Amino acid sequence: MSELPPEANVPDLEQPEDTHRAIAEVSLRLMAGAVDRRTLEQLKRTVQASPAEFPWQVVTQAVLAAKPDEQQVVQAALVAQRDWILRGGRETPKPLGRRAKGLVAKLCAQLIVLGVAALITIIALLVLKYRFPDFDIYRVLTWIQDLFGATR
Repeated sequence: MSELPPEANVPDLEQPEDTHRAIAEVSLRLMAGAVDRRTLEQLKRTVQASPAEFPWQVVTQAVLAAKPDEQQVVQAALVAQRDWILRGGRETPKPLGRRAKGLVAKLCAQLIVLGVAALITIIALLVLKYRFPDFDIYRVLTWIQDLFGATR
């Protein structure tokens, strides 16, 4: 944990009000993308190194140690808020099972539509044959072959 930036004007995390304010500021900076990649990579390694408990104090101190441009942070955070609201909340990808079920449902729906279209076509041809007994469907086929040229 010594690889993290040194503390610089970090609030006292023992006081509830300061803790709340510090966590809100860290969330704001993370949401705005105001934390540099190097710090994020170091924090990622720190968090992965302690799987039992989230080292929130270390993360808070490391993020607050850097002083970004406040105006840019606020503007980027407002854009992130807008995107969050338009998206409908946090991005959580659907589980693989739900995506597979969706694909199967889509394929079944397409199969049903294709089956109904084939059935309607067959019924239309039967009605055409019943209504006009002299009508020959193969005449249409030869007409199409003559139109586009037979390839034999």
